[in-house]
Amino acid sequence: MSFERFISSRLIRQKHLGLQRTKPIVRISIISIALAILVNSLTLAIVAGFQEEIKAKIIGFNAPFFISKAGSGHIFEAEPIDRRIPFIQECQQIKGVSSLQAVAFKPAMLQSQVFTDTIQVLQTKDSVIQRQDIFGVMFKGVDQHYNFDFLRQNLVEGRLINALQQDEILLSRSIAQKLNYKLNDLISVYYVKSQPILKKMKVVGIYQTGFAEYDQKLAFVSLEVVQQMNDFGTRISLRPIIENQKLTIAIDLQGSSERLLFDWGQGPEIYTAYQIPEFKDTTYVVNALKMENQGSLLENIDRASIKIDAPRPISYQDLILDETGSPVVLIDGTTHQALQTKYGPLHFYFSDGRGTTEQFISGFEVNLKDFAAFEEVQKALKNTLDMRPVNGHLLQVNSIKDVEADLFAWLSFLDVNVLIIVVLMLLIGIINVGSALLVLIVLRTQFIGLLKALGANNRSIRIIFLYQASYLILRGLVIGNLLSILLIWIQLQFRVFTLNPEVYYLDAVPVAFSWWHFIGINALTFVVCMVALLLPSRVVSRISPIKALRFQ
Repeated sequence: MSFERFISSRLIRQKHLGLQRTKPIVRISIISIALAILVNSLTLAIVAGFQEEIKAKIIGFNAPFFISKAGSGHIFEAEPIDRRIPFIQECQQIKGVSSLQAVAFKPAMLQSQVFTDTIQVLQTKDSVIQRQDIFGVMFKGVDQHYNFDFLRQNLVEGRLINALQQDEILLSRSIAQKLNYKLNDLISVYYVKSQPILKKMKVVGIYQTGFAEYDQKLAFVSLEVVQQMNDFGTRISLRPIIENQKLTIAIDLQGSSERLLFDWGQGPEIYTAYQIPEFKDTTYVVNALKMENQGSLLENIDRASIKIDAPRPISYQDLILDETGSPVVLIDGTTHQALQTKYGPLHFYFSDGRGTTEQFISGFEVNLKDFAAFEEVQKALKNTLDMRPVNGHLLQVNSIKDVEADLFAWLSFLDVNVLIIVVLMLLIGIINVGSALLVLIVLRTQFIGLLKALGANNRSIRIIFLYQASYLILRGLVIGNLLSILLIWIQLQFRVFTLNPEVYYLDAVPVAFSWWHFIGINALTFVVCMVALLLPSRVVSRISPIKALRFQ
């Protein structure tokens, strides 16, 4: 053991030579170091936990990258693209990519059930009324290959949707409470095509993430439902049209009509309707054909038919009309319609086409194996998709950092706050430990003089006091670390400290314990404090042995 360590260890263990009088300042210095390490450790744990949870929830709702049609704005407003992209498998094979999943978005309105509400009026009797609320949401359509892990972790009631069922919906708890819906209730959904349409869906599950930004926005349904709501692709059906005393079989076209021809049985042509003299037993079949971009090649994209079952050939004069001049309808369904005639019911049986609806989506979500590979994967995706046209248009890659730029900028700004807090707490610790060291030197002036008289040099004496200071710092570090680990464990286990999710996007203070942060902040505190103590320890060199031995 060196001379300096031996002397400092004896001084630390003994109560004489002025140590008793230094207890208050020593305790303050230890507490300040403990407080500094406690605050810094908690700050790093909370900020790291906050950043991780917010990122996890943003990515849980929307993947790190979204491949969509070039020129689209927000991912919720992306124009439809054909999912049969020949080089999409190249994106799947990029290092760091875990999966690609097709999704589609559609805004819709949810109508609450009828419920009673009380209106409180000052100085008069409260009024009880019945009402229904309307709430706007964004439907996210997913298929059976969608990664439900995030929703499964945050599911609080019921189950996840079956992506093959078109009448199931997964809502957040906040939306369900606003609209007074419970598990297994039938919910009224309104959306717009050429006119508002009502659809009934069953609430099969309720989730809650505490991330109000999305909890109050997204509802999950089958991808096929959203595709039909959006009129993606092209779909045809045949319907009888009776107006102006004329009988017509017409194509009801949904979706895009660009570059389409129709084959009524005599080859491709542009006509979408045929006028006939009378309805009689027959079947009309139409094929929808799409011309390719490069030439005259035609692709058969849909097929529809209408079967007519008539008691005899029916002309316009044979129909029975109501007071408005319209035919009297006996049956009005999506697959069967019947009109009243002078000779009995005239039946129409419809076999509508499925079209290319299932081929079109809003885009592909790209999930990562590790978010740390974000930049590399983004560059690889852009290199793969750049300037490669698909069906006459280009694709673009939207990153979640662009879509949620405000949130990620806020998360990055938290690092600046951490730096400020760490620096302030280190300054407090340095000032208090420095003060304690100066007090120790002053109260042991005679001892310093004695050591110098016995031949000790200034360097050795400074090292003795630095050893004592390091002891104080280490005690403070031990106390601060124990307290910080205890508080982090309590929060992880019991979530004692809560937050307002509407303000902080989380319902409890998040913490993330990292050994690297833990070791780093301890090492930084110890090294900075010891370096800072080199200056006050120079006071030792100014003490004269003769004056020190006379000092009382």
